[in-house]
Amino acid sequence: MPLPAPPVWQAFLQPLPAAAASPSLYVDVLRLDRVDPGLSGNKWLKLQGWWQQFQDGHYQSLLSFGGAHSNHLHALAHLAARAQVPARLLVRGYASAPLTPTLQDCLALGAQLEFLDRSQWARRYDLSWQQMLAAQHQALVIPEGGAGEPGLQGCRALAELAAGYDQVWLAVGSGTTALGLAQGLAALDSRTLLVGVNAVADQGERRRQWQQQMPAAVSWQLIDDAHGGGFARCSVQLLALIQRYDALGLPLEPVYTAKLVQALEQRSALLAGQRLLLVHSGGLQGRRGYPGLGRATSA
Repeated sequence: MPLPAPPVWQAFLQPLPAAAASPSLYVDVLRLDRVDPGLSGNKWLKLQGWWQQFQDGHYQSLLSFGGAHSNHLHALAHLAARAQVPARLLVRGYASAPLTPTLQDCLALGAQLEFLDRSQWARRYDLSWQQMLAAQHQALVIPEGGAGEPGLQGCRALAELAAGYDQVWLAVGSGTTALGLAQGLAALDSRTLLVGVNAVADQGERRRQWQQQMPAAVSWQLIDDAHGGGFARCSVQLLALIQRYDALGLPLEPVYTAKLVQALEQRSALLAGQRLLLVHSGGLQGRRGYPGLGRATSA
């Protein structure tokens, strides 16, 4: 089976190390990085609906877009290899540049790489271009990061667990996981507060989108000042936090999960008496792109 079966969520919970939070704050971490070694973290959730669409259609291959360190492309290459389906990965960058560890893995899994320059990359949301690519390669074209309605489907499943907490915190890139979770919470009529930690310096774009897209029944907050200067930026302080949590048995990565935990640490004194769920979105393979960090295990 290409995708892992739906897990028993409680098997992937661990308490946040006590050093991270106020003594009066109860925090569980949902270790999605442990669900599957190849389809890391929330990526396998977002691929559930897309894989179902592939099976229901008359497609011969998978095609998607991402950067040179993309967790989405990494997971998609694993899915394609397991299903023995061709994968074509359209990567932002140039073929002359050294391959990142992420792209080396993708090649080793049998995926084809095609590199896009700046102008080509800007077309990745162009529906007419996507349709042309789909016809040319008989491919199911998946948006960057697994976004879109099919990507939301698997993320809704997180709501059943999250509804048992006062707040659920998660890092935000495309926002697909958070929106799917919010839709699931709305269906359960849950009063859980959804807190997103924006990993992208987007000049308020995510907040504007959420004001339009979030279900009216769901209470939410968006933390906009935790990106550290831009997507995938890693300061000396953030690197030190990652190393500290490695020693505590909770591996993090610089793009999403470390910024999530850092934002919580900075606000923990204001959350006394609350029960929180932190969603660890995986992506540990991406640590290899940063000096001083290697691949962390999900033990």
